[in-house]
Amino acid sequence: MPSARKILIADPDPTTLRSLGPALRQRGYQVHAARDGSRALQLAILRFPDLILFDERSPLLDARTFVRILRTNPRTERIPVVLTGESPDIDRTRLGTFLKKPFNQDEVLARVEQIFRRIDAARAVAAGSRDIEGNLAQIPLVDLLQILAVNRKTGVLHLEREGDKAEILLADGRIVDARVATIAGEKALYRLLTLREGQFAFVPAKVIATQRVERKLEELILEGLRQADEVARLLPTLPHKDDRLELCVAKSDIPPGLHPVTEGVVSVLERPATFAEILDRSGASDLEVMRAVLALQERGYVRRASAEPAKQKGAELLAPQDLHALRTRISRGRASGPQTVGKVIVVGGGPLSRRSAWARFESLPGFAPERQRGGGFGTLGRLTLDGGLRVDLCEIPGEPSHRPLWRPFAAGAVGALVLLPAEGLDLFLEEITRVLRLPTVICGPSREAIPEVLRSAPRGVVFCGSDAAEALRALLAGAGGARPAI
Repeated sequence: MPSARKILIADPDPTTLRSLGPALRQRGYQVHAARDGSRALQLAILRFPDLILFDERSPLLDARTFVRILRTNPRTERIPVVLTGESPDIDRTRLGTFLKKPFNQDEVLARVEQIFRRIDAARAVAAGSRDIEGNLAQIPLVDLLQILAVNRKTGVLHLEREGDKAEILLADGRIVDARVATIAGEKALYRLLTLREGQFAFVPAKVIATQRVERKLEELILEGLRQADEVARLLPTLPHKDDRLELCVAKSDIPPGLHPVTEGVVSVLERPATFAEILDRSGASDLEVMRAVLALQERGYVRRASAEPAKQKGAELLAPQDLHALRTRISRGRASGPQTVGKVIVVGGGPLSRRSAWARFESLPGFAPERQRGGGFGTLGRLTLDGGLRVDLCEIPGEPSHRPLWRPFAAGAVGALVLLPAEGLDLFLEEITRVLRLPTVICGPSREAIPEVLRSAPRGVVFCGSDAAEALRALLAGAGGARPAI
């Protein structure tokens, strides 16, 4: 029966041992304790622990000196040391060598188990096992690459998740190349570092490949993890990988001087392409391409492409119950007539975002433009629905000089559609959401672009993505009037 693994806790605070000790012993670990760095060094040499948790405030011997001495002793040089403290070094946290206080007991236990799985894998590699296989949920890719680097392994690390395959090529522990789908090099490696699940298998072999990756492993890992964090932050605002995107203006209408990555995305979109295709066909990193796509959406150059225009599909814009509810809202307090006419106020948006919005409106069944868009008060188009129901889309300029006319022009409206960007429209937005209390739907590519006044807007204001036709449909169906504020 293998002996229990030993964990040394070096911490001047006795409550740390009282909180962690029982939980670790319950998992079968032997626990040793030291109140200062000097005593911790003595125990490390005498007891040879399998893992050390070292608090950065330990007196007599600081963490840097403690680790340096361990690494100069052949008996202790491979003992993993995890620093603990209240002010983490961001890079050490990313590399899994720092635990932040106050401790989350489950996080500490999970980290300890992960480290021991990594140690077992490292021993298997050092023992010269021909193949190493496992699950990335148990041994993260970052740990796996570090193990292969420390042991200066040469071969191919195969990765697979849900049928998608990739590989990382190593020579003497250095990453030479990475390949996933149709991409290679650092771009492929950074994408792979986002993997949290999947199977891996390392096969020792002579590597014959063009060296596309030049940087050292630690630099690659830190940069890859930073990009993964940023990608995770952007994901809620990004299209789905299967969403088809298209330019909603002629390429010649896009002003010169775009960032090279953005120009590359525009070139890819000369024909509609899925978001996944844009990522694969652009030479820049996924993160740079994602930022470029968001910027193009924000400026109204790019939109989601309809697989079939609504006019061709002949689809109903509103369900029967929504039509009935809309008719009731429009008719409230009015005499009945052969046709029920309502009004939706449209405000905001730059020239390109407006052009994109009107291109989507014109794809709706029953929509007829009334005049050239371009600013000022007026009816921009009429949307004829079933049963003699009609909705006029009316434009209101958001400049403060027009404020006296906002209220009379918006009288009788059933809702307001705000196109982003809406900079400088705070007064108008205050008027429609707080004074007129109109149901309001915001249309734009990113919540970050929403003016602060709308973040504290009254109950009912909703955000509806970047598709103006869908935003209008949602407004007519009752959105923006009965939901919580943003």
